[in-house]
Amino acid sequence: MSNKTSWLKKPSASNMRLTTTGLSMLGLLGVAVAAPGCSEDNPLCCNEGDFQVGGTIELEGTSGVALQAVADFSAIAAASVDDLTTACRGIAEGLDASPEDRAAAEAIDDKRERMNAYCNLAVDQIGVFTAMASVSIDFEPPQCSASVSAKANCQAKCSVDGSCDIKANPPTCEGGSLEVSCSGSCTASGGASVNCTGSCTGGCTGECTVTTGSVECAGECEGTCSAGGMAGGTGIQADGSCEGLCEGTCKATAPGAMCSGTCSGSCDAACEATANVDVTCDGECSGEFEPLRCEGGTLEGGCEVEAECDANCDASVSAKAECTPPELTVNVTGDANAGGKLKAVLEANLGLVASLRGRLEGMAEISGTFVGNINADLLSDIKVACIPVVIQAVGEAGQDVTASFSATGSVFGSLGM
Repeated sequence: MSNKTSWLKKPSASNMRLTTTGLSMLGLLGVAVAAPGCSEDNPLCCNEGDFQVGGTIELEGTSGVALQAVADFSAIAAASVDDLTTACRGIAEGLDASPEDRAAAEAIDDKRERMNAYCNLAVDQIGVFTAMASVSIDFEPPQCSASVSAKANCQAKCSVDGSCDIKANPPTCEGGSLEVSCSGSCTASGGASVNCTGSCTGGCTGECTVTTGSVECAGECEGTCSAGGMAGGTGIQADGSCEGLCEGTCKATAPGAMCSGTCSGSCDAACEATANVDVTCDGECSGEFEPLRCEGGTLEGGCEVEAECDANCDASVSAKAECTPPELTVNVTGDANAGGKLKAVLEANLGLVASLRGRLEGMAEISGTFVGNINADLLSDIKVACIPVVIQAVGEAGQDVTASFSATGSVFGSLGM
């Protein structure tokens, strides 16, 4: 089974621990919150225009950054619980969990307990079916990317002068690769390949697209495949692949195709900008560059701002990270009926569980620090009535992340992953 062990690592206990200081504020403040008929300017009411989970915060400064982080983090955390409940429900139902057990899980009011009940059912039913059919999974975890511009914009709000020059203060991508927009040539260090969207002067492993003419292709051709090139390629093969010339897009496997068009994949030479169009790559740029995203790692550094505000920026950026779907193939042997059902159910639902875990890993790593950052002092610029609402939201978000991340681990653990 292909898997990245770092993807399944557990965040440290210190990072996962939730603070009770903020939650105790709920009892101490004793103020009114949003209620029907509350006017926007009523200081005793916290309205949707003041704060809403998943909303856009207009307030500037560190308090505004904190509120936006809570709004973003809480929304994604809550959605993760809902989505994981859906996936585990699908597995449990698809693998014949009893109607009585499913009804009991559905009847649970607390959303996290309901999610755990369904995921426990899913784990139990996976155990029942793997006793009849062996399963192995070819799996490449999803890759999540954090936006550099999103962090820079957030750090600018933390700054006294309201600015952040990301080129003068480029961030790092710890454990992953930093993709940049490059106006010149982009090369990898040490003879390695570079991820490239541009013209590749060597072998392109991935997709090579030409708008005019054709490209030598050893792979899948989306377009017209004909004989020629590559020392006499014979064109379309019996398995549908192309060995020859492709007019369109060639999906080439290693060692790749010489790409005279646009390579989107791995380039073993230089990735070049053409016709005044910058390339996107993760190597060393010979011209002007602009950092774009941190792929498969943790985005750190950037402009110097206060640690608390920077941590709140990290929480917001992590929650809004874009995650690619995982590559996943389920292989089963043994009882044909049980194996066929197990394969179909896992392929229908396991991808969602994997995508959720990929995002939740980054959120779980910073959850404890983030929850501890949100306090009444930091929120001094907002309505007093909103403080307990925000404190409760961030506490709920921390618990959502902890519970859903743990549940994804249980599902994958039942499959030996």
